[in-house]
Amino acid sequence: MLLPTYYSRIIYRNLKKTRFKIGVGISTIIVVLAIIAPLIAPYPDEGYGYIPADAGERKLVPPSIEHIFGTDALGRDLFSRVIIGTRTAVIQAVSVIFISLIIGMLIGVCAAYFKGIIEITLNYFIELFMAIPSIVIALFLRLTIGQGLHVVIASLVITWWAWYARISYVYAKSVVELEYVVLAKLSGLSALKIIPRHVIRNIFQALTVQAISDLGSALLEASAINFMGLGLPSGFPEWGVILYEAITERGIEAFLRSPWLVVFPGILILVTTLGFSLVADPLREDLDPRLRRRWKLWF
Repeated sequence: MLLPTYYSRIIYRNLKKTRFKIGVGISTIIVVLAIIAPLIAPYPDEGYGYIPADAGERKLVPPSIEHIFGTDALGRDLFSRVIIGTRTAVIQAVSVIFISLIIGMLIGVCAAYFKGIIEITLNYFIELFMAIPSIVIALFLRLTIGQGLHVVIASLVITWWAWYARISYVYAKSVVELEYVVLAKLSGLSALKIIPRHVIRNIFQALTVQAISDLGSALLEASAINFMGLGLPSGFPEWGVILYEAITERGIEAFLRSPWLVVFPGILILVTTLGFSLVADPLREDLDPRLRRRWKLWF
């Protein structure tokens, strides 16, 4: 079955489920906001970190008609900061998942297809990188090459590719033992033809669903790295950075006297993660029908 046809059938079946439609709606809104964010932000320059000339007068203004989400400790419009931060959130999550998926899939498939020393060596590196926390990598990159979007993405990719490699290895291991793959080897076809045609094609559906379900986790980890000051620099339009600035500038007062500084970025992180999860869960049920019983127990 062609992949576009396979995915279209899955989407058509799941469109009957309320949680899937809600997830698609939330995810679509987030993606659209990421695209048009500079156009709808009332103060786009402040969204990118520019400090206004009248910052003293606008410092920590609570939510109002002029400033829907209020202003931060530097007088910048928080709504503009949060909306433009949507683009950064989407770029981080999608980049981490896409790069990790490609690298992990290729390494995992090669480990399953080739026997002997290649399989042992690749599995060793997979296990090694699975044991390294992304926070440790982010700290190392922060101390060696500084801050930036590339630091956040690299620190997550360095650890996340191993998980996709492990999943790819497990799925591919069962595929390479099938008769038609063995016959393809015996007929003289090269690995460059067998792997994409017969192995990757049969595991790609499951990996795609897993990747969609991991988007929310990637967003949470990226925000956590930025919240600890290890990724993007202060002033950058990113939800974790906005929370970091609120805590460092106001401390516990950010929760007590200026709650809008942490509430609105936190809500966006929560809603975005929820949207990705609501899309992924029904898709995973199509791969493993046993998961449907979990939802029946809840609803």
